[in-house]
Amino acid sequence: MAANGFIELLRLSKRGNKSYAASESEVSRWSGIAFEMMGQYFVAPLGEVAEVIYPPECTFVPNAQPWVVGLANIRGRLLSVSDLAQYVSGQPAQFSPAQKVLCISHQDHYVGLVVDQVLGIQHFNKKSFFSKAPDLDQGLEEYCQGYFHQHNQQWHVFLFSRLLKNPNYMNASIKFIN
Repeated sequence: MAANGFIELLRLSKRGNKSYAASESEVSRWSGIAFEMMGQYFVAPLGEVAEVIYPPECTFVPNAQPWVVGLANIRGRLLSVSDLAQYVSGQPAQFSPAQKVLCISHQDHYVGLVVDQVLGIQHFNKKSFFSKAPDLDQGLEEYCQGYFHQHNQQWHVFLFSRLLKNPNYMNASIKFIN
């Protein structure tokens, strides 16, 4: 995975070089971090994912929603870890050794989202993008914007920035009824 990241950095540095003329394949290509959740495939824009880690040991948070896994210390930084599948569907993700945590650093927020597995950086031809997915779960619609069709598979574009703007996600406390 580190080699893929290095290759991506080389590609980006060439793009910044004015004497470098981008090939037609690079202009018509879109890249993102691919992951699987709830039996479906997703891809997030590269700029929205700060890092991918193994699920860390978490400290329980009392009076939090059931989809909040807990808090973890990642290199001195406090990471709020959530089960993304449980948040969108109400059903907790089944534990698997392939599970990973996508770390999202957006504005002042640093959150970790547990997904079934991360499939690395995927590249798509922009012509294979469709704006409306016909079979997307209703709980995911507000966070996804279209999909890429590649190798007979739909890759839904998941925008974590939309998730972090949702007040239902950002207020993870259990509401008490008086």
